[in-house]
Amino acid sequence: MAQVCWQCGASSKPAIASESPESRPLRDFHRLLTSNDAPLDSEIPFIHDIMSDGQKQVDTLEAVIVQLTRKRDEIVENIRQQRAILSPVRRVPPELVCEILVLSLSSDDDEDTPNGPPWHFGHICRFWRHCVLAYPALWSSITIPSSSSSSDPHPLISMIEIQLVRCADVPLRVCWSPSDERTTADPGSVDLVLAHSSRWRTLRLDICSELDVPVSFDWLRPANGRLVALETFQVTGSYLLNQFEIPDIFSTTPSLRNVFLTNWTFEIYTSVPAIPWAQITHYSGAFDPDSQIEILEAAANLVTCALGFRWDDVKRGIPTVLPRLRRLHLETPEFIHRLNTPLLEELIIHYWGGITYGVEDILPFVQRSSCMLKKLVLRRCNIGLDLITILHGLPSLTHLVVENDNLNSTPDQTALLDALADGLCPNLASMAFRVDSSDVDTRRFFTMARSRFQLEPPSARLTQLRLFGGWGTTVEPCPPHIVVEIQAMCNEGFDVSFVDSHEEETLKGKATFP
Repeated sequence: MAQVCWQCGASSKPAIASESPESRPLRDFHRLLTSNDAPLDSEIPFIHDIMSDGQKQVDTLEAVIVQLTRKRDEIVENIRQQRAILSPVRRVPPELVCEILVLSLSSDDDEDTPNGPPWHFGHICRFWRHCVLAYPALWSSITIPSSSSSSDPHPLISMIEIQLVRCADVPLRVCWSPSDERTTADPGSVDLVLAHSSRWRTLRLDICSELDVPVSFDWLRPANGRLVALETFQVTGSYLLNQFEIPDIFSTTPSLRNVFLTNWTFEIYTSVPAIPWAQITHYSGAFDPDSQIEILEAAANLVTCALGFRWDDVKRGIPTVLPRLRRLHLETPEFIHRLNTPLLEELIIHYWGGITYGVEDILPFVQRSSCMLKKLVLRRCNIGLDLITILHGLPSLTHLVVENDNLNSTPDQTALLDALADGLCPNLASMAFRVDSSDVDTRRFFTMARSRFQLEPPSARLTQLRLFGGWGTTVEPCPPHIVVEIQAMCNEGFDVSFVDSHEEETLKGKATFP
């Protein structure tokens, strides 16, 4: 007879709990796990129950992992946002932000037209947009478009109008470049910009090499007598003979100091424009020797000068004195005997194709001028005994750049390295040298460099060594054996590196005009 509870009448017989997979006896499952025996039919349901329960636990744990991962990502993002609040860039003054943006619009490549105004800067963030709109100098570089075939107003006119409003009264940098067959400037744009010609600081004309039709600059004539703030006039690009002529608009430009009438390749210019040469301090141009002499005789205040020629028929004559010239770049070495520069500190000479005619004129030129030359750059120069003699006569030299044309080991090259190791150019502080994988004097070269880095007293030591390879725009990687030597010297604490193409051109004086 079943027993019942005296309070509620429920059966007092204990209920038999269902057997969970964990509480069920393992029976002989170990036998099945350690053998290939088939389970009995009575064992299969228990195995399914164990698998089902385990899968539920896995699903639960995976859901927890997903939640924890999401929570972790939220916390990490919150940390990133809080860290951004403390970012130093938020404390950069607006005027410094604007100066950085101005630099980002600058270009060191003479072949590039000026970058446009900073329309895209205002899309970065609200703070940058406020900075951009409030800084007139960012909008002062204006590019005049070429004439359009349509009778409608040029689509860029509205943008130029906005620029002229946003740049307020700051000086302007004006550029024009003919495009395709359109060799005149857009009249509507010209009228807008000419109205502000009294604020032009720079005028740049970029001539396309593909053009074979005359280019007209008559649109510049209304600016005559109004260019009171103009400091720089520049004509760049490659152009054909008798292709254009600059109108006489510079005779009354009291602030004009910089005139660059060619790019670094010294393409041929047609005729010398009317320039107030007596007030020019920085000049580069490619003309025939007689025209160059006339320019130099009238430009007694030149500080820097780069000269190229249409022909190489330089005639000897009385040297022209340039009493204030500090920096001279010659693409025609023979012209050096036509100059007298008592204050010259930097001389750059390009020996085309390795021709070294004129190397022997360097030392007489320095002695005749009685100048204290500090920097000498010799591009594509064959190393010979003449070079060693020249360097012996330049004790004031502190910077030397040699782009040797012949990379094969020669007795003269070995003699130069030995002379430098023995103290040639005692005040030399920095040196740049062209190397190549075929240079068998590598070990001798680095032995020389180490000796110069360790000279006594410390004031006479070499402090910087730069190596480069290739010609012109040709980029060559640093040879592996040179990499090893450079790394070894850097590990010893010396300032040695293989430079990229941009720094290479700067070292050789190619990227300095204008």
